[in-house]
Amino acid sequence: MYQDVIAAIATPPGEGGIAVVRLSGELALAVAKKCFRRRRGRFSPKPWRVYYGEVCALGGERIDECLLTYFRAPHSYTGEDVVEFGVHGGSFVAGRVLERLLECGAALAAPGEFTKRAFLNGRIDLAQAEAVIDVIRASSDLALRNANLHLQGSLRREILEIRQRLLGALALVEAHLDFPDLDAPLLTHSEVEAELALAAENLDSLVATARGGRVVREGFRVALIGRPNVGKSSLFNYLAGQERAIVTSIAGTTRDVLEVTINHEGLLLKLFDTAGLRAEGDFLERLGMERTEQTMEQADFVLLLIDASEELHAEDLSLLERTANFKRHIVLTKSDLPPRVVLPGENAWLGVSAHTGVGVHELRELIAAAARVTLGTQAQFVTNIRHTSALSKARLATETAMCAAKAGWELEMVVIDVRRALAFLGEITGDDVTHGLTDEIFAQFCIGK
Repeated sequence: MYQDVIAAIATPPGEGGIAVVRLSGELALAVAKKCFRRRRGRFSPKPWRVYYGEVCALGGERIDECLLTYFRAPHSYTGEDVVEFGVHGGSFVAGRVLERLLECGAALAAPGEFTKRAFLNGRIDLAQAEAVIDVIRASSDLALRNANLHLQGSLRREILEIRQRLLGALALVEAHLDFPDLDAPLLTHSEVEAELALAAENLDSLVATARGGRVVREGFRVALIGRPNVGKSSLFNYLAGQERAIVTSIAGTTRDVLEVTINHEGLLLKLFDTAGLRAEGDFLERLGMERTEQTMEQADFVLLLIDASEELHAEDLSLLERTANFKRHIVLTKSDLPPRVVLPGENAWLGVSAHTGVGVHELRELIAAAARVTLGTQAQFVTNIRHTSALSKARLATETAMCAAKAGWELEMVVIDVRRALAFLGEITGDDVTHGLTDEIFAQFCIGK
């Protein structure tokens, strides 16, 4: 058995035009040669070329015709020799080819093992490896663009810059501690604090992108709020482009929170249809209203819907007051009917009709504009929860070191927290990470990636 050679199907299960079965390892080509037969001529493959032939069973019977591509180390995805078989896209035929490769000495790859080998072989750092998952799971242009930035090493570059500042402070202190008798100016605590302050400033900038990163990862959460029968479900269905919510003339039809995700101009928007809020209601309706309250609290943006064809109700006035401090916009529904509503004060509003579509395009643009305000002007976002946690811990350790320096503590005490900050940053890039954590990270990958 060639223990270093791993094999897996790299394409999703099901029928398709093509399936890819991948090998990686020092002897990957030797394994491939055992079952690959070229239609004519000897098989002496050159790297980064495609060869037409067939995969054969042990007795020589053809399993499938295929294309074989050979990538020679270190210029491959894993940094090792890689061979890929392009076969007909069917679960059975791809599975049969994989079985044949296992018979020829390969071992079945664990989830994420190809990317794990790329990390262990120095092709990518840990943050880039995790960006591979983000590329696969991207569900909007913004998420894909951000994942590609991380895959290209943009996050690593920012972290390396912070590490250099921390290492600069560490070098100042350690040189002073190791060589106290050198004829050099006495190191002051304020100099150390100034170096750490620069690192803290960069850490603050990165941590600040985490809120936008959550929007990139999960979507911009928009809650449709209002009293019963103001047209929340009708507008929700119109925005979703499908009949997701039941619409009737009976007040209190919606008893739970419904959710739909849409893409608009490269942004991921998550819309929530909620139960109508009013003073009374049966047991189930009250449960629905409790969930509405939770959804409203967790939303990034609130659309307060008011029926334009009726005079203001007490529930409308109550909701106007309760949502005054939320990021919200007032939407006057049923704007195709004769208007009767009069809003108090100088509240901005937008009129829409789920019946005719009037104002809906403007509403989408309004939501997108609110999402862009939340995202800000950052070039990239920290979207990974693990990264956010490590950055926050590094920021706290840096702050602790700064406070120690400012208070005039012994410099040996300052060094402890600087090293802790460096260790937390190393957890992101993989420079200071345990085997258990790497195993946990790569276990999230699919087999074949």
